[in-house]
Amino acid sequence: MINRMLKIERKERNRRKSMNWTRRTAAILIAVAAVIATFAAVSLGRSEASSADMSQKAVEQSIPATYGNSNSGIWVSGNGTISVAPDLAMLDFGVETRAANVSEANSQASMAMDAVIKALKARGVKDEDIQTSRFSIYPRYDYIEEEKDGIRSSREVLVGYRVRNSGTVKLRDLDAVGEVIDEVVTAGGDNVRINGINFTLEDPKPKMAELREMAVADAKAKAEHLAELSQVSVGRLIYISEGAASPSVRSSFRESFGLDLAYAAPAAAAPSISGGEVTLSLSVQAGFAIY
Repeated sequence: MINRMLKIERKERNRRKSMNWTRRTAAILIAVAAVIATFAAVSLGRSEASSADMSQKAVEQSIPATYGNSNSGIWVSGNGTISVAPDLAMLDFGVETRAANVSEANSQASMAMDAVIKALKARGVKDEDIQTSRFSIYPRYDYIEEEKDGIRSSREVLVGYRVRNSGTVKLRDLDAVGEVIDEVVTAGGDNVRINGINFTLEDPKPKMAELREMAVADAKAKAEHLAELSQVSVGRLIYISEGAASPSVRSSFRESFGLDLAYAAPAAAAPSISGGEVTLSLSVQAGFAIY
């Protein structure tokens, strides 16, 4: 009986020890789990913040392969334009002759062109400022109507040849352009052709820096306006490309003189020629990141 009671007591003590060990182990495991959960939460927060920073940088630094192919960002064009007085006139002139044979037509054209160039050089124009641009010889035909066996027909008949010799000359004294044209027409007579005149700048490069500044400023202003309308912010510049500068003339020979002098005779007075203004323009294409 006593032995039985002792066995029951030992079993109870062992059961209590086992329960205590289980409780301690559970407490330790719970504590360890809490520590792991805390570290995981901190690491997750840092990872999310880092991912957000990396995403923002990726948006800011991404550069599309070609202009306009990206669906993100703001893409604009900017323009710079200035108007200045021209310093160079480009006169397009020539001679045209007709004769029964090529030799005669070419001889007449040569004489007329020599007289024109002599007049230009008398004005102080240098050889390097005179350039031949076109030279051509064409046959001339007439069409004769004839009837044979009640059938009407036409055939072409060679009646001669036409020679054209054209060139351009640079004129830097813009106040004397009208007088130069008058002297050219007088020297070449009825064979002279004045095809047109163009006013420009001999060297537009000094104006390029100003045009670029204006074009880039215009592009930035457009991007800011678009961002404001779209409720986004403009980021860094990710693309820029410059277009070719293009000069244009507001006043031309046709406007100021009234015709091209396709068949000009010696004039009694020099024509009035005005150079007007030369408008220089330059464009850029730019892309900006947004956030």
